[in-house]
Amino acid sequence: MGVSIATSITLALISTTVNGSEPTSVGLENMAQILRGDVRLIVMGDSMSVPMWRRVPMATMLAWPIPKISSLCGGAPQYGEFIRAIAWCSPSESILWSDSEKYKILRSSSTPQSYALPVRAIREVYTDENFNSGGSGILFKFTFDDSVMHSGLSGSFAEDGDQLRFRMLYWASPDPLNTSVQEVQLRDFDTHVATIDLHHQARCYWHLGENPTTNICDVMPLHINATSLDIPAIRQLNDGLEVVIKEASPLTGTNKYLHPAGGIYYHVDESDERVPGFYYSFLADDGWSFYGFGSDAAAEDPEDRRFSEDQFVHWLDVTTLDRDQQVVFLWYFALEWLHYDDVRQFIEEMIEQTDNVANSVGITNWTHMLVMPHMYKFGSLGDSPEAHVWWRETRDAMVSVAIERPNVTFASIYDATDGVLFDGSSDGNAWLLDHGCDVFEYGLNTVDLVAGELGGDLLDNSVLHPVSNDSAAFFAAVLGDIIREAGCPADIVENGIIDVNDLLSVIGNWGKQGESDINQDGLVNVEDLLLVIATWGDCWPVQAPFNTPAFRTMPSEHSPSLRGSPVHS
Repeated sequence: MGVSIATSITLALISTTVNGSEPTSVGLENMAQILRGDVRLIVMGDSMSVPMWRRVPMATMLAWPIPKISSLCGGAPQYGEFIRAIAWCSPSESILWSDSEKYKILRSSSTPQSYALPVRAIREVYTDENFNSGGSGILFKFTFDDSVMHSGLSGSFAEDGDQLRFRMLYWASPDPLNTSVQEVQLRDFDTHVATIDLHHQARCYWHLGENPTTNICDVMPLHINATSLDIPAIRQLNDGLEVVIKEASPLTGTNKYLHPAGGIYYHVDESDERVPGFYYSFLADDGWSFYGFGSDAAAEDPEDRRFSEDQFVHWLDVTTLDRDQQVVFLWYFALEWLHYDDVRQFIEEMIEQTDNVANSVGITNWTHMLVMPHMYKFGSLGDSPEAHVWWRETRDAMVSVAIERPNVTFASIYDATDGVLFDGSSDGNAWLLDHGCDVFEYGLNTVDLVAGELGGDLLDNSVLHPVSNDSAAFFAAVLGDIIREAGCPADIVENGIIDVNDLLSVIGNWGKQGESDINQDGLVNVEDLLLVIATWGDCWPVQAPFNTPAFRTMPSEHSPSLRGSPVHS
C-alpha cells in the first residue's frame, strides 16, 4: 500500500529517543525491513568486530529475528568460532594482527611484503624441503561448526542434507605462475571432489567488465582471488560443515607458496541458485583503527594497518554472490582519542572509500550503519565524566554524518543503555534490574544477567569486550531493539506485528496524547492511522526484556551525569 508524501516525511523524521533525551538512532526507518530480507551485512571494524560469538556484530546472528541466514563468509584463522582453516600441514603461518610477525607475508622470501586487508587471517605455507603435508596429503580443513547458532533466535545455519556451495578464497603472490602452488584438490567429506587450477581457473571480476558466472580467468597477483568453481558442500551428521584442501600432487620440495584466505558457504536451491536471505561477512581484525579503513594506501610494513581501495575492490568483488543483493556496511569500532572534527573526517573518508568500492563492483543498493558501542573502560579515564565527554563527542560526529548523508544511518547502544558501564557495579546492576534484564531471552536461551552466572559483569577482564556469548547477545539485542523501535513505530502493542490491535489503539485514543501518537505531533489523528496502514504486517519480533514497559519508561536516575546536550549541535 502506498504512503502519502506527508506521511513519508513524517515517518522519516522519527528518531528513537531514550527518556526524551538524545536520539539513539538516525535514519533507521527502513533497516528492520532490510535486515529481515535478502541482505548482505558486511561488518567493518577492529577487535570489537572480529568473528567471535562473544562479539556484538557476530552475536546479531544469535539475537536478531533473522528469518533465514543463508550465506556466511569468513577468513582463515587456525582457531576461533566461525569459518576457520585448520592446518594439517607444517610449517604453517598466519597473517593477522595477533601473530608475532603481524602482516608480514611471503615470509620465506628474501624480500617479504606486507598485506593488511583485515580478512581475519590469511594462511601461508611454503613447500620447501622442510614442508610436510598431513595424512593423505591434507593441507587444510575449512570447518564451520554451527552448534552455537542452534540455540539462537534463527537456529542452525544448516541442517543435515542441506544443499550448500563453498567458494574458496586465496591470496596470490606477485609472480603467482612461478611462485604459487598451481593445483589443489577440494573435497567435501569425500562426497564431492574437484581439482582446482589456482593459476588459470580463478573467478573473474565484475569490476573489470568480466562475467564471473560464465568465464574463468588467470589469477590476479597481490589480491584476494576466488576459485571459479563453487564446490557442493553437504552438512554431515554431528560433523558440521567441512571442506578439505589436499595436494593434487606431492608439494614437498617444489618451493611454492599457498595462501588460503577464507571461504564462503551459501545455500542453493534445486536449480543451484543462491537462496535469498541474510549473508554475514566482515572486514575486521584485532588492532585496527579508523584511519585504516579510509586510507587508500597499501601497508608498507608488518605493523601498518592500511589497505588500498584496489585491494578492497578485489575482495568485495569475489565475495559478492549477487550484485543486486542489498548491502549494509555495519561500522563497529572501539572509540579512539579523537575530537569531533577528526572523528568526522575519518568517518567520511571511510564511507567515501567504501562507496567508491561498491560502485566499482556494481553493487546496486547499499547503506552504512554507524554504531556507537556499549560503554566500556575508556583508558585512564575509565567511566569518569571526562570519559563520557569524549564519548558524546564521537557520538555527535556520527550523528552529524548520518544526518547529512542520505545513505548513512546511526544507532547508539551507548545511549540506549544510558551510558551505563555494566561491570558488576551497583549502578550497572540496578539499571539491568530496573529494565527487566533479569529475564533476557534469545532463542532457546533465558538468562538472568544480574543474579545469574554473569552477576551483572558483562565485560571481560579489560572491561572492554563482552565477556561471553550471552553478554554479546544482550548488546546485539539492544542494537536490534533500536532498529525495531525506529522501523516499527506503528507497533503500539509491541508484539512484532502491526495489525488490528495497533489500529484499535489509534482509534481508541483518537484526539488524545500518548503512545498511540505514532508521529509524536502531540495528537492521535489521521496521520497516525495512515502510519499503521502503511506499515501493516510483520515487523521485528520483540523478546524479553524489550517487551516490558520497564525497558522503555525507567528514568535514568543511575547515571544522571551521562545525559545532557550534545557537545556539538
